[in-house]
Amino acid sequence: MKVVVENTVCLNTGDAAILLAIRHILKTLLGEGVEFLVFDSQPEVARRLYPKEHYPDIEFRKLPSESFFKYKYDDNTLKNALKQVYNQAVFQALSHVGTGNYLDRRFFSDDDRKSLALYRDADLVITTGGTYLVENYSLERRINEFKVGEMLGKRPIFFTQSLGPFEKPYNRRMLQPVFAQSPLILLRDERSREHILDLVNDPGKCHVIADAVFALADVERVKALLIVGRPAPSGRVGISVRHWHYVKDGAGGMDRYIDSVREIATRLVRDHGKEVTFISTCQGVPEYAHDDSKTAEVIVSGLAPEIASHATVDASFHTPEQLMAVVKDFDFVVATRMHMMIMSLCVGTPVLPIAYEFKTKELAKRIGVADVLLDIDTVTPDEASARLDRFAGSLDHYRAVSLEAVVEEHASAMSAADLIRPLIEGSTANGAQPSPEDVEQDLARRA
Repeated sequence: MKVVVENTVCLNTGDAAILLAIRHILKTLLGEGVEFLVFDSQPEVARRLYPKEHYPDIEFRKLPSESFFKYKYDDNTLKNALKQVYNQAVFQALSHVGTGNYLDRRFFSDDDRKSLALYRDADLVITTGGTYLVENYSLERRINEFKVGEMLGKRPIFFTQSLGPFEKPYNRRMLQPVFAQSPLILLRDERSREHILDLVNDPGKCHVIADAVFALADVERVKALLIVGRPAPSGRVGISVRHWHYVKDGAGGMDRYIDSVREIATRLVRDHGKEVTFISTCQGVPEYAHDDSKTAEVIVSGLAPEIASHATVDASFHTPEQLMAVVKDFDFVVATRMHMMIMSLCVGTPVLPIAYEFKTKELAKRIGVADVLLDIDTVTPDEASARLDRFAGSLDHYRAVSLEAVVEEHASAMSAADLIRPLIEGSTANGAQPSPEDVEQDLARRA
């Protein structure tokens, strides 16, 4: 069976963990003979980070929405209008792909045609889990990807998402038919479900389950830790940070956040006798737009010398497997990145979370740490210090409630297989190309 996973950004280790979790869930359902065609924003780099010799069942290809179309990047009205005209021509050309006519030759390379053929002939199309359908970001690229899939006759399964709310008329108009066509929409929290109830034709196909990455949990280790209790302390704590463009109060808000994390690091070393390692899911990849280690370096550079000597910035790239191996030996992790939080929990390491979007707040409720959660928009050094003391002082309690929740979250994440199973039988039929009449109607609607 061939499965398309679209809209991935595997240079982000958290996104890569989602992909590996989807892979694990589907292999549990379908067996080892599944091939994954992963349509990624930067497939060349993803191939380097996740080479075929280690991941033989994964083939990375360029996202059609980022290969075929042009997007505005400035305020030049004429250029941006011409780009929209060009994009409409691409949609027209998609109805002729593979025919060898002028439009086909003009807009698509041989590799483009191969990608489209693989996409068209896939047995199942999954739009990856994550938080890319929120209006902090432009959704045009994602919407164009859904349009391409629709023209190829595909009905995407939405893997576990945190999404919405959708207030912009363009997004609402374009996403409504996408959600209507999808046979299954998996959501990470009830809040996301509420965000799309007025955009779906059948709320019964929307299911709230755990983030897919919980499928990677080492359940035997987690259960063993619940039985034996506190492991021998390593004296090491991990901290994950990030730069956040949307923090309340802008640059002043980021300064407040940095000061707060700096206070956490200081207290960990001075009052708790810990060695601190800054490590995160977005780092060590020069081609990627985000590098959390740069924010970590800023924090460490402002520490007192006697504290900084006990703080290290691990700036290397880590696959999900490598990252989980590292955090397994930490006493706990202070996590801003949500998938740093989840991967730590997956190997039995408790987490003090810092939320930058609602997804982390919802997860904190599910795993029993909402009372110590810090919010990037409001955190202060004094609050960070107080929450750290509460968390570290009751670490056994937070470990127990979190790890009990991990067992439940793992089962919930794996339940995606049961929800997908009824769709598999009809997946081959969905691989057929739409009729010329359907394509013509589709293009008329987009005009």
